[in-house]
Amino acid sequence: MATARKLEATLQFTPYFHCTSRCVRGAYLCGVNRETGEDLSHRRRWLRARLLKLATVFSIKLAAFAIMENHFHVVLKVDRKTADNWSDTEVIQRWHRIFKGTELSQRFLNLDTLSAAEQALLLRDVRRWRLALTDISWFMRCVKEPLARQSNREDGCKGRFWEGRFHSQALLDTGALLACMTYVDLNPTRANMGEFPESDPFTSLHQRAAVVSSGSAEQQALHSGLLYIDAHEQTAANDALPVSTLDYLELVDVAARQRRPGKQGALDALAKPVLERLGISKSAWQELEHCFKTHFHVLVGCSESLKNACQILGQKCAWGQRHCQTFFDESAAP
Repeated sequence: MATARKLEATLQFTPYFHCTSRCVRGAYLCGVNRETGEDLSHRRRWLRARLLKLATVFSIKLAAFAIMENHFHVVLKVDRKTADNWSDTEVIQRWHRIFKGTELSQRFLNLDTLSAAEQALLLRDVRRWRLALTDISWFMRCVKEPLARQSNREDGCKGRFWEGRFHSQALLDTGALLACMTYVDLNPTRANMGEFPESDPFTSLHQRAAVVSSGSAEQQALHSGLLYIDAHEQTAANDALPVSTLDYLELVDVAARQRRPGKQGALDALAKPVLERLGISKSAWQELEHCFKTHFHVLVGCSESLKNACQILGQKCAWGQRHCQTFFDESAAP
């Protein structure tokens, strides 16, 4: 499965992408069937386990995710530099965690002797697998196909489970990235699926909150597929987020309270430096978080980021440019 040319082009200037995929017919195939009352919410656990597993196999980390009853969101960071440094053996071992591989790759791991011609064929496969393990399209395919097959077996039917293509957005700068992560983590809250933003177990916010509150070995294992965002480890991890996990949890909490009249409270003071540091207008944050997907299309970021991206892509302008100016340039206005 090849990477879409637009995605491949945008990898030149951002490793971050927001992807969404929806069940067919808008049906609640991962929740409660509205017609029969059958509870299918256990499939959300399947999807969460698959996402976290693949994030440890691919050279793609999860910055955020939210699994709903009829769709899911992921914010992904592609790390091709790390994949380029993998040995051929590590590429094969990672590929075998999700696919059987080939007879030659199986023999290679069994330390069988391969002829020169067989080695050349294996190296060709390894090059292809190395690229696939940094490919968003392959990642989404490996997430969705097993769940579709498993669900169809459970339902005793055949046919599509997911709509054909997934939707993707390139996140060009830190403001766009953090805004999108917040939008994703608050999806269940906006759908009244939990009392608090961190209470839904099928969001990355819940995973991060669990690590902060308990720090147990079990929760650390769950967290292994998530992008590390602690500011103290920012340089070593080569991450772009200038906030700690606690700052992010507070920011999401404040964003959630802005949708509920009379609950802004003292947390506004805690969130203000984060918003100012990211160059996002506090007055625009509520609408930004609420309408992130509808306001923006393929490219998301401030005007300067958009201009640089369009020059690289050979485009004169980007769809949603006015909204980008409104939300990400407002703090720079006189």
